Amino acid sequence: MRYMRYSTANDVMKEFLIYGAELTEMGFPKLLPVQAHPTDTIDFRAGLNRSFKGHHGMNCNFYVDDEKFTALWANPDKYIKYLKLYQSICGLDFSIDTQMPLVMQYWNKYRSMALDWYLTLQGITVIPSVNIIPYKGREWLLDGLPKRSTVCCSTNGRVRSKSARDEFCKGFYEMCEKLKPTRVVVVGILPDELDSPVEIINFKTRGQKINDKFGGQNE
Repeated sequence: MRYMRYSTANDVMKEFLIYGAELTEMGFPKLLPVQAHPTDTIDFRAGLNRSFKGHHGMNCNFYVDDEKFTALWANPDKYIKYLKLYQSICGLDFSIDTQMPLVMQYWNKYRSMALDWYLTLQGITVIPSVNIIPYKGREWLLDGLPKRSTVCCSTNGRVRSKSARDEFCKGFYEMCEKLKPTRVVVVGILPDELDSPVEIINFKTRGQKINDKFGGQNE
């Protein structure tokens, strides 16, 4: 059933973001599958600080601190023209941490997916973003995500220890089993332990690119 209502005066809850979406039982909009094959990526804030020239054909990602893209939540229409310059964007990635109260985790997933739905309606190719962790007891993290689609994820903070890499790999395999993605765009360092059952497109983060340019070490 499509969501076709506003519940508050002046839409203070931003329900326009999910207008027309089919919702899951929990209330997350069901995102549409896409088939994308980006050739490079740049994060949202870094892209804003560059000339618009050269953005065509690139991908824009949100694998940066939340504060660097909260303006998009506050006023999404302001950035539509800018985001349309890209071939595709990675879905929004408001932080979800297991130490957060569960309601905060739900809210951040909802905000990400509501913006994803709205940007899709504006003609922007949105690659659904997935949180990669072991999903037992947290299956809701995959709620509303499409099957047989290109999806994306980040390894930021997930490769510093053997246990963290093993956890990422376990979650990755579970995600592939449940969503059966056609390919996965991974932003960040790929764990050596990962033996992916699907095609991976791997991009370096801004930090990795800076380290490469100035001779630093990737972390």
